[in-house]
Amino acid sequence: MLLSDYAKSLSDPERRRYHIKVAKCGSDDPLALSDDQFTNDVGCYPSVDRADINDYLVHGTSFVTREQLKSYKSLEAHNYVTSGLVEPPRVKTLRDGNIVVVSKPRLRLSAQSGLASSIE
Repeated sequence: MLLSDYAKSLSDPERRRYHIKVAKCGSDDPLALSDDQFTNDVGCYPSVDRADINDYLVHGTSFVTREQLKSYKSLEAHNYVTSGLVEPPRVKTLRDGNIVVVSKPRLRLSAQSGLASSIE
């Protein structure tokens, strides 16, 4: 399996957990794929209606931990995208029809200083 630099930088236990998550996608590490393998075409996104959003935010569980999701985490992620802290999501349709959605950070926050620094 092709791993990204991010995955290679993880400790052994974290890398194993990351590998398990990526294997569930049925593909190489999405962060290791080139930009030309993704599209921004919203037509590639799966169809979503209000009931899907409600189920995800209120009743959903993590596919990894099986714990119930907290809606504030999803709202926080949405705020990162709309504020420009992360790139808009890109999608890739896999051979089996599954869809992988990837977004990368535009800024890295310093844990010590609380200041944002560009990673470009």
